Amino acid sequence: MIIGNNETTKTIDCYAINNLGIPSIVLMENAAVSFMKHVDMNLKNYLVICGKGNNGGDGYAIARHLHSAGKNVNIFSIGNENLSNDCQINYNICKNLNIKMFSDIKELDSLLLKCEAVIEGIFGTGLNSNIEGMYKTVIQKINAYSHNRTVYSIDIPSGIDGNNGEVLGIAVKADKTISFVTYKKAFLNINNKKYFGDIYVEQIGFNINNISHLVNEYYLTGELIKGKVIGRKEDAHKGDFGRVLIFAGSNGFSGAASIVSEACVRTGAGLVTLMTYDNTFSSNIFSSTESMILEIENKNIKSSFKRVEDMALNSDVITIGPGIGKSENSLQLMKKLLQYKKNNRGNTIKLVIDADGLNLLSEHPELVSEIKNRAVLTPHAMEFSRLSGFSLEEISDDKKESFNKCKKFASEHGIILLLKGKNTLITDGASVYINSTGNSHMANGGMGDGLTGIISSLAGQNYSLYESTKIGCFLHGYIGDALMEEQYIINISHIIENIPKYMKIIFENKK
Repeated sequence: MIIGNNETTKTIDCYAINNLGIPSIVLMENAAVSFMKHVDMNLKNYLVICGKGNNGGDGYAIARHLHSAGKNVNIFSIGNENLSNDCQINYNICKNLNIKMFSDIKELDSLLLKCEAVIEGIFGTGLNSNIEGMYKTVIQKINAYSHNRTVYSIDIPSGIDGNNGEVLGIAVKADKTISFVTYKKAFLNINNKKYFGDIYVEQIGFNINNISHLVNEYYLTGELIKGKVIGRKEDAHKGDFGRVLIFAGSNGFSGAASIVSEACVRTGAGLVTLMTYDNTFSSNIFSSTESMILEIENKNIKSSFKRVEDMALNSDVITIGPGIGKSENSLQLMKKLLQYKKNNRGNTIKLVIDADGLNLLSEHPELVSEIKNRAVLTPHAMEFSRLSGFSLEEISDDKKESFNKCKKFASEHGIILLLKGKNTLITDGASVYINSTGNSHMANGGMGDGLTGIISSLAGQNYSLYESTKIGCFLHGYIGDALMEEQYIINISHIIENIPKYMKIIFENKK
């Protein structure tokens, strides 16, 4: 699913009209037909509120379809002069059909009281200034009478800035927003989530592939994941699903090592080896029975270098970071691991770097040259700030600027970047994906370690680093969303237990 802002919407509309040859009035009609899929047709009385632009034109077209379905429809027009061309056409048709139309603000209260649903098409994505005057009054009344009525917004709730999701003075609080072609960047503004309601994205008469060359930012959904699944051959063996070496854990941080190893195993890696210090686990207790373990002598790490080299050269993926700390020993071991670019089969060794591995990179930037074109980094905002030098405000506040900064960093360093957060961002420097799954009930220790294990496992199973990161991130959040239907808090142990079950659902399209 494409992510778009105001500029994207204009670009796609212009291309559809000028290059694909679809008349704008046809696009408007298709939008109305798509919108109707989401309207509760069990009701009788509808109020459609229309502005002067094409958003209002969509409203008039929707009113026509409700009227033709035998529903009682009233239209409130916020002005009937200087309408856009397509808006004027649909306005005239509604008038010719004798649909009841009103424009006196004094009548709006009565109309809102009588209706069972409100459909508003006052402004579209092009709004860029605060709402005043009659428009402000209309939106105030919609919100005041919204109790026990379903409020539908066409494309975007009127009053919301399509670029960043900020409220321009006042905005409609929708129960359902039916958007067209793109998932609006505005919807990523979690602070204003209450205005969007349930969000649906509909197409308006052309295949998304027709415009794929116009965009490079996407909302990561199950549909995008389905086409990336490789599957497993009947005669495959464990060597076909990757050898993953994980450097994780230290004294006092054994949990991180266990989590990343277990997540990697449960996601289906063929052979998983945990490389950790000899004092990480007390009494030799290690929870992942399917993993091998390579213990490093904490007091004399050089004595283990030959074994580290042998294991690294036999690996398809090396994962570095969870719980290793920032000691001199960890730094030296990280340097040792990074020096191996290809394994003994001649294949490039993929890298997944997280947590303390990221901290060591930020403190020793000369190491970044060792990971170019073969690594995924998985920082949260603070870790990315330390890595990149961007402030937290630069990363978080303006989504357009945040996207650009992340793409620039990934491109300059030749890495895949996964920036963790509510709207987790994934980029290879050319395109951007925003994950659609995950929730705040997953906000507890170990979640990032589990995600690292999942990505590492997929990277070993013949997925590219970019695809491993996208699929792993989606899967991780998808499990959390599914479990939230049954329980209030989701821990990483719950996620790990359910990885195989939900891989089957997603990978085999069972749901």
